[in-house]
Amino acid sequence: MSAQVRGQRLAVIIPLALFAAGLALVSIVNNFNFRTYGLDLGLYTKALYDYLHLRGCDSSFFLWEPQSLLGDHLDLYLVIFSPLVLLGGSYALLALQIAAIVAGAYGVYRLIGLYSSVRWLPVAAMLCLLLFFGVWHAAAFDYHSNVVAAMLLPWLLYCFRQRRFCWAFALVAAMAAAKETMPLWLCFVLAALLWDYRRDVAARRWIGGSLLFCAAYLAAATLWIMPSLSNGGSSPGFWRYSHMGDSFGQVALWLLEHPLQALRNLFANTSGDPANDGLKAEFYWCALASGGLLACLKPNYLLMLIPLIGQKMLSRDTGFWGVGLHYNIEFAPVLVIASFIAISQFKPRRWQIPAAVLTLLLTAGTTRFATGYARQPHTKIDTDRVQIFNRSHYGQQAFDRSRAYQMLQQIPPQASACAITYFTPHIADRDSAYIFPMGLGYGARYYLLKKHDGLYYEGEEEKVSEMIADTLHFRIMDTDGNLYLLKTR
Repeated sequence: MSAQVRGQRLAVIIPLALFAAGLALVSIVNNFNFRTYGLDLGLYTKALYDYLHLRGCDSSFFLWEPQSLLGDHLDLYLVIFSPLVLLGGSYALLALQIAAIVAGAYGVYRLIGLYSSVRWLPVAAMLCLLLFFGVWHAAAFDYHSNVVAAMLLPWLLYCFRQRRFCWAFALVAAMAAAKETMPLWLCFVLAALLWDYRRDVAARRWIGGSLLFCAAYLAAATLWIMPSLSNGGSSPGFWRYSHMGDSFGQVALWLLEHPLQALRNLFANTSGDPANDGLKAEFYWCALASGGLLACLKPNYLLMLIPLIGQKMLSRDTGFWGVGLHYNIEFAPVLVIASFIAISQFKPRRWQIPAAVLTLLLTAGTTRFATGYARQPHTKIDTDRVQIFNRSHYGQQAFDRSRAYQMLQQIPPQASACAITYFTPHIADRDSAYIFPMGLGYGARYYLLKKHDGLYYEGEEEKVSEMIADTLHFRIMDTDGNLYLLKTR
């Protein structure tokens, strides 16, 4: 092996290893320090446990009226990955997500290598994906199957470029299985690829067949499977789009009838709260700086962004709008790939490396801003959750972490348990586990609670105080005055 080849390999392996360690310092450390939550890591860990034991996971974990979890999101990954819960409990999905991001970054490296003979351009593209702000915020906020699916996109494009059409179709099916929104996104991805392969008859046939598959899967999922699993109603998360209709079909009809209003809502603060002014603009500026401007030189790839922007900006949930959480992960591979394909076409070739370095620097700077290192962004973020270079990230200031683990150990492994949100991932791998106060309706025996915490449900803090004072029905097994472990009498 020549020194040049060895150096190229090290330039790939070392960054991948370093970023894998960095992402682990985000998500694994967060889980250890109880900065992961019932929604969604606790819920998905519970789903792994239920699927592994060959029973359907219902939503009693977080709903008073349980229904199949697949009626909320048609996430088949949790079924496939269910054996992992035996290996790592609530840490299993986090490790899987990190592995998916690293694999996606390597896929970007391989893909861009097909477009350019400039040796370091694929490495720069790989680094841009690893540095993208949406990747770090996704790692900082629990596990989500759309992160894993988004990281398959570079490999899908790689297979089409290599004319490995059977593998490409398999990846389309695999991505669609992650969530009901994935086949919708894939329809736009495949439509964008039709332009690239407009002169390739075989590729067009495979793309057309994949489009039909995604359209059929989307229709079956949203019009039949999910409604039947949600007792005939809409999914619990559908409230975010209920201002446009009561079903996916009605939302589509509203968009056709009100195109100008929909276009305005992509940029306007529709919440009525001035505190949310600038959230959408902040995301757009960050996306443009992280490869978005160069992506405009590959305009057919902008088609891939349409459903992502619509899903994000037309939501009533203002948490979708900004640069935080996991709602930006699908933008990462699209913007990075499009921008570096555009760079690979620069003439003369000597411009390619400077353009790649500038893109890399802008992406890193944007992520520094979006994670609060430079200054707090307008989007509300918990800096302790994402800033691995701050000492506070490695501790828990709200309560005594060691006492929390002592109390968790006192809950029998098979006992029915309920806890406030950031303890639920650690009790989820059992037959009966609930986010507080759901356990009160389902007869939970053990409750791990904290005073002065109202997080998800109205009156949650008052209910904790009532239970602590109710010595007739609950016995205090352990407490430090802040955390309480209760058992029903």
